[in-house]
Amino acid sequence: MNAQTPTESGALASIEIEQALLGALLNANSVFDVVEPLVVADDFAEGIHAQIFATIAETRRTGGMVTLQLVIAAMGGYGAGLIADGMTAAQYVARLAAAAVTVREAPAYAKQIREFANRRQILATAELMHAGTMGNRPSAETAADAIASLDEITMKSAAGATPQVSIGDADNEALERMQWAMQHPGELSGISWGLRDLDKKTGGLKRGELFVLAGRPGMGKTALAVCIANATAKANEPTLMFSLEMGAVSLADRGLADVAYNRDYPIPYYSIANGTLSDRDATRVIEAARKRKAWPLVVDPAPGLTMSQIAARARRAQQNLARKGQRLGPVIVDHMHLVAASKRYSGNRVNEVSEISAGLKALAKELDVPVLALAQLSRNVETREDKRPTMSDLRDSGSIEQDADAIVFVYRDAYYLERQTGLTGDAEALRQDRLIDAQDQIEVIVAKQRNGPTGTLKMFCDIGCNAVRDEGF
Repeated sequence: MNAQTPTESGALASIEIEQALLGALLNANSVFDVVEPLVVADDFAEGIHAQIFATIAETRRTGGMVTLQLVIAAMGGYGAGLIADGMTAAQYVARLAAAAVTVREAPAYAKQIREFANRRQILATAELMHAGTMGNRPSAETAADAIASLDEITMKSAAGATPQVSIGDADNEALERMQWAMQHPGELSGISWGLRDLDKKTGGLKRGELFVLAGRPGMGKTALAVCIANATAKANEPTLMFSLEMGAVSLADRGLADVAYNRDYPIPYYSIANGTLSDRDATRVIEAARKRKAWPLVVDPAPGLTMSQIAARARRAQQNLARKGQRLGPVIVDHMHLVAASKRYSGNRVNEVSEISAGLKALAKELDVPVLALAQLSRNVETREDKRPTMSDLRDSGSIEQDADAIVFVYRDAYYLERQTGLTGDAEALRQDRLIDAQDQIEVIVAKQRNGPTGTLKMFCDIGCNAVRDEGF
């Protein structure tokens, strides 16, 4: 046994603290329920301590009672083996019970064990960075692995810091929210989408929740996301948009076309990109840029970001805003299927997307922000006569449906009508009539909402100008 002391280990471990916590776990089964969210077996520096904790954890999770005899028996032949100074593992386990701390002290000891484990992981990460740098490993790979490792520490610490809440306290908060809503009729509990009908249906973009905006290519996902980003930033809600597919300048063309939009004198975003617009229209675009300059909207166009990198950048944005006395608003990810997967499930796309989906939900809860993640749909949509999407069309993973607090589909009938030709004269006339009706229409389908109604909203959409508006605006 490596009997390190805190001094000898450089404040990276304390065998005494580990022994005291294990003793408490052996003496009182209730201690595990208190410390279970705070520490795991791998956090213990001493191997036999990790083994004992893992045995206790497995026993408790299967509904069993922890006893000295059970723990010793679970260690098998190792229980009779000598571990130090003629002491068997069985004798050592028995001695631990005498070094126990109280239930009240146990959480502090568990947190300290986790803290030591985090320090060791940081040190190991630094050593790997040094080895990678000196070994001529590509710097981007070294940095990516380091970010993932450090982000794991942050995520674990955030999860462990989330306090438990009594049902009485939760009820009080629910009543306060109810009373506020009664006193402020018509006001949103979340951040406005910038679209009246969508606000009415959902109550706004609520903090701590994951919203998935999904559709096939050409349906207007990014158009709607840009309009939402413009609206939230205009309302002075600091908005962070990760554009994994489109560059910042291309995204700016769309955003400017939205802000400058006039139904009688529309300016297509491709005209802004190509410079094929009149002096009058150019002046309108310049004025739109002047307005947007003051809005708290930040675009991160880096491609191929991992979930860890997105989370780290969002945390940094939140910290920078906190120093100014401000609070981060919506985090938009365009789109989640372009988030680079970790190496954990390499090659298993379903598990990779599940990990990304869970990471986005965790980010929303950790930072207490609305996360709006765009998502692609499978090609199964194209094989049906009615191409309106359903839950089964979510691509690569059923966990998206599970993790999302709300799922919104976008559908434009005009997209398909433009690409069809009637087989007969009557059929062609009917197609053209339908196209005229659907030309400026987008269907926003609230397919899932954990805390509200579902249904379809019909809105105005000028897709070439990246403009989505309430119907009859």
